Amino acid sequence: MKKLYLLRHAKSSWDDPHCRDYDRSLNARGRRQARAMGKFFQEKAFKIDGILCSGALRTRETLELLLESYHFRGEIEYRDEIYASSLSGLKELIRQSKWDSLLLIGHNPEIESLAGDLTGHTLTMPTCQLAVIDMVDGRLELFTRPEEA
Repeated sequence: MKKLYLLRHAKSSWDDPHCRDYDRSLNARGRRQARAMGKFFQEKAFKIDGILCSGALRTRETLELLLESYHFRGEIEYRDEIYASSLSGLKELIRQSKWDSLLLIGHNPEIESLAGDLTGHTLTMPTCQLAVIDMVDGRLELFTRPEEA
């Protein structure tokens, strides 16, 4: 693995108190965030070989909206174990990855912990925050959250 793109899902809705956490969808702000991130990915022409995405609804919706603008031709795998995974579990998924560059879409606090562990930085990752990490030297290349359209 040469490059890792870590993305926390976009802002989700808390409108339905009876909805399981796993089944929460994006709210209007989250949809704007995800679309803005897709445009950002396309503008930066990120070269991503594969995507691992949590099976939770809000992560799947984040990816779907991101892909409206980002023209991705690689493989996508939806993995339920990303939801509420441990730091060691996420590191193992990355280690097992067959791709040179990977986009991992997941949840806090695990995504934030993973980004910090891999880079040695204390990072705060609000919704739709992206960390791009050079895995050869553990260097944080980019840490951003594009403006919503």
